Amino acid sequence: MDINSDIIKKMQSMQDIKYKEFNDKIVNDNALPSIGVRLPLLKKYAKQLSLQYDLDYLILNISQDYLEQYLLKSILIGLNKKLDFSALKKYIFNFVPSISNWAVCDNFCSSLKITKKYLKEIFQIILYFLQSGKEFEVRFALVMLLNYYINEEYLEQILEIIKNVKLDFYYVKMANAWLISYCLIKNFTKTYNFLQTTDIDLFTHNKAIQKAIESFRILGEQKELLKKIKK
Repeated sequence: MDINSDIIKKMQSMQDIKYKEFNDKIVNDNALPSIGVRLPLLKKYAKQLSLQYDLDYLILNISQDYLEQYLLKSILIGLNKKLDFSALKKYIFNFVPSISNWAVCDNFCSSLKITKKYLKEIFQIILYFLQSGKEFEVRFALVMLLNYYINEEYLEQILEIIKNVKLDFYYVKMANAWLISYCLIKNFTKTYNFLQTTDIDLFTHNKAIQKAIESFRILGEQKELLKKIKK
């Protein structure tokens, strides 16, 4: 049985051409073809597959010829709630280096809710990928931080990480700005003071302020303060 032929055939039956055209533009990964399946349908399909097949079998045997196969695999890894840390670590280290766009990266991060069970252990993995110098490996680390680590225990470490991100990649800078905006929501005073006193590249600084101002979780008077430090 060719599991991938069945999966591709099923995903083609869920194809939405208009969505494909729109999504191809925003994902911006010319090297990876797509079918055009909306994410809620992929998540529903992943759950159906998990009832039919062993999750480890699926994760190991689904190929990565289409964007949707990457997304499907990222969802399935997250569905495997029984993973011990050693198995989870292996999946993360196998999957992350293959990421070539923000959509797969961010979906993988949001799928890894098992992180809450292994916060300290996965934080070490995050520190590892922060040092890789590769755009989507570093983005993975930053998006993981904003998804699971923005609390008083980790805030100081996160601000130090933000300060030391120097890579000139668009999707890294966007993730760093996004992370700063979440820190502003969690602890406005500390993060605001950090922005005032820390040398961050102009794009990241201003994009972080823009994202925070657009957030309904930032108060009106806080938004006015942020406008004053926009460069």
